[in-house]
Amino acid sequence: MQSGATHMEIKALHEHGWTPTQLAREFGLSRTTIYKELASTAPRTYGPRPVPFAFSVAQVIYLEQRLVVCPDIRGSDLHAELRQHYGYEGSYPAFQRHLRPLRPAVVRDPEIRFETDPGVQTQADWAELGLWPLGERMVVLSAMVAILGCSRAPAIRFATERTRETSIERLLRCQHDLGGVTQEVLTDRDPAFVIGQTSDGAAILAPEWVEYCRLLIMVARACRPYRAKTKGKVERMIRELKESFVPWLSGQRLPRHPTIEDYDRFARSWIETVVLKRTHRTTKRVVGEAWKEELKFLRPVPSRILNSYGSKIVALPSATPDPRLRLAGELVEVRSLSDYEFAQ
Repeated sequence: MQSGATHMEIKALHEHGWTPTQLAREFGLSRTTIYKELASTAPRTYGPRPVPFAFSVAQVIYLEQRLVVCPDIRGSDLHAELRQHYGYEGSYPAFQRHLRPLRPAVVRDPEIRFETDPGVQTQADWAELGLWPLGERMVVLSAMVAILGCSRAPAIRFATERTRETSIERLLRCQHDLGGVTQEVLTDRDPAFVIGQTSDGAAILAPEWVEYCRLLIMVARACRPYRAKTKGKVERMIRELKESFVPWLSGQRLPRHPTIEDYDRFARSWIETVVLKRTHRTTKRVVGEAWKEELKFLRPVPSRILNSYGSKIVALPSATPDPRLRLAGELVEVRSLSDYEFAQ
């Protein structure tokens, strides 16, 4: 379609003796277009072109509803849902083009990632997921997230508290789910793992955490203060947990009175069906395939440690307690009622 001024100029030059070939060279058009312009009494107009794989009204309504409920949902997840529920046949790039007017793109700063060899490092951290039903009430759910630094295979275990005992037990379950223990584990300075720092800023690890790492023969490392991106792999997985798993979980049929075990089961299902089948953007490898290769570099968690830690860690008293602790009230001897005889 040419502008009115171009159409009139082509007409005027042709009346002054310009040939169609000369006009085509002058205006950068084909001779066919020039012939059509000369034959037309007015500038030609065209109707709107068909938009390939445009959303239908029902699809737009569905996408808007999902974005209202989960504003940060990933585009790849929305694309998969639209293909499953509405038979959308467009490619993901085409889907992205039509999705942008519904949700403006978020610009994020680029992140620099440091790679580790297989079996070297596990990163772990807590993630808070807000209020969810548990039993007959609503509670704030937290998720212990652990991820292998090389293959990016994750493990997730849920809890309603973040005490030191719960943190270590949940991390133990995550390491068991991952298939074993790496040479070191990296956490932030959560009070569950770190109880203070020295004058030069070095972390002072909790005794229970040190003992746990000693049993599993691994090195405990803590990030420097306010350096969350040091453990960027687990931070990225926590973001995916909130942007991908939570919307995915909102589309599942929860039990009437869900338990922590139910949420653990849903997390494993999401990891198996979504995460392990994904090609990681940094490593360019399928996560599940890379995980299978890394498994041979991991040391399995001994069953005796799994059984001893169970669902709660109990601090055992020393073999020779200090008598002064009894006087101070720090050590209490517990006896059975059968040891006492009551006068009738």
